[in-house]
Amino acid sequence: MQEQHSNIVLFPKQRERLEQSGFHAMHEKNFVQAIDYFDQLLSYGVNDQAIVLGKLTSLIELGRQDEAEQLCEELIARKDEHYFSYINIYATLLFQFHKHKDVAKVLKNALSSEEIPSILRSQFEKLYDVNQPLVNEQIEQEEKITKRELIDAFEANDNLAQWHLVNHLQNADVTPYITLFEEMLGDEKVNPIIKTVIVGLLQAKSIDQEFKVIKFGTEIEINPKTFPFKNDHPFRLALTEAMEDYEQQNPTLYQLCEQLIDRFFYVLYPLTPPLSDLDRIISAMIAIVENSFETKSKLNEEHYSKELLTTVNQIIELEKVYFSIMEE
Repeated sequence: MQEQHSNIVLFPKQRERLEQSGFHAMHEKNFVQAIDYFDQLLSYGVNDQAIVLGKLTSLIELGRQDEAEQLCEELIARKDEHYFSYINIYATLLFQFHKHKDVAKVLKNALSSEEIPSILRSQFEKLYDVNQPLVNEQIEQEEKITKRELIDAFEANDNLAQWHLVNHLQNADVTPYITLFEEMLGDEKVNPIIKTVIVGLLQAKSIDQEFKVIKFGTEIEINPKTFPFKNDHPFRLALTEAMEDYEQQNPTLYQLCEQLIDRFFYVLYPLTPPLSDLDRIISAMIAIVENSFETKSKLNEEHYSKELLTTVNQIIELEKVYFSIMEE
């Protein structure tokens, strides 16, 4: 909406002239000029339904889709006596612009209200029924495009594209991707953190079948329906528990260690080191964090055992894998 003029009175004759000019411009299909007149009225606080609908109609006629949608959203946000009428206009507008998923969301929310007038409820239900097959068609079409793009990214070894595409599937039906996911999880060229996301997608949908996951030359078979989620995995919980004393002693450094642990586990999952390595992994992480504040690093055999330094280097390599795609 336009910013209102302060302390300026719009006299009745001025208002009448602007209104007549606006609607006359609309009648003559001079929609740009009509919007100018309606904006002048709105800037003076004249928010009559006829004025805002005149502007909305003009925006639609000019094909200014984004502005029309924004105006509808502002009108709906008023929650005045015309609320459901604006919902009706908005849903119709979205339908015309082929935004069928948005139409379904708007109408579903509106139909859940008991205050909706019966005549509008009937209209909403009819539009919802007409729109729903188009939603399914739109989802199916998007699914085909996304799957094709993911196959292309997989075949081209484009890890960044794969990363964006698999994350795009967070709320999608992953069933059509099962075969592709099987290939990706078993391919060493696919970045390990992309495999972590894929495992999470399969777990979220409780996919009940065996998948072979290969990371860093190690192979594991998991059933996403029964395999522990990343944050609930016994090894991850054991890491947190083993760090409790350090958290009490050095809360600031502990936070840095916690971030290091998250990244370490994110890259490896669903693989985990043996629990017998737990103490050495924690010691290595503490060494990395504490040395990050040193002017000269002491990460050498003079201060640490060769075995611990090997673990330090492994953790640092996993950090590189994490930051090869992820950004913080």
